[in-house]
Amino acid sequence: MKRFLYISMTLVLALFFFGGCSMMQKVPVPKIMESSKKSADPDLYRKVPASMRADVKEAEYDLKRAKANISLSEKELQLSELKKEREILRNKYAKYNRQLADVLEKKANIRVEIKKMEAIDNSNLGDKTTNIKRIANLKTKHLSIESKAVEVKADMDTTKVQIKQLTKQIIVQEKKIKKK
Repeated sequence: MKRFLYISMTLVLALFFFGGCSMMQKVPVPKIMESSKKSADPDLYRKVPASMRADVKEAEYDLKRAKANISLSEKELQLSELKKEREILRNKYAKYNRQLADVLEKKANIRVEIKKMEAIDNSNLGDKTTNIKRIANLKTKHLSIESKAVEVKADMDTTKVQIKQLTKQIIVQEKKIKKK
């Protein structure tokens, strides 16, 4: 009996909460901007004496400054995004640089191994056919590593071009901000 009562209460509470949440979606939310969009009648405002328009002029000036601040903030945000993107590319470039260093190290290691095997072969040590096969395999690896180095250099060059383009965009954006 207790178990049935516990399950029933849990079910009722769950329905209460879900029902309450669904009812909240149907509550109309007043829109603040709608009331501010309604403007004073321009014909009536023209009839207001000039001596009583000072507060309006001050409020219009404040509005103009607020709009200018929004524009400036947008430009600063765009500048920040460009700088962020440039830093991401610089990081990517540094990773490519590290990758190239690793590839060049592997290439140098393979070259040392090739020279060792050629020295062994030239000294008529070991089995001649085995030496030739090992040298051929090492040279194949060397070529594979060389192609990887070319790919990484191409990626680096592409990233470098992108960084230069972003730097130009950043300079233009900074000039736009300084004008304000």
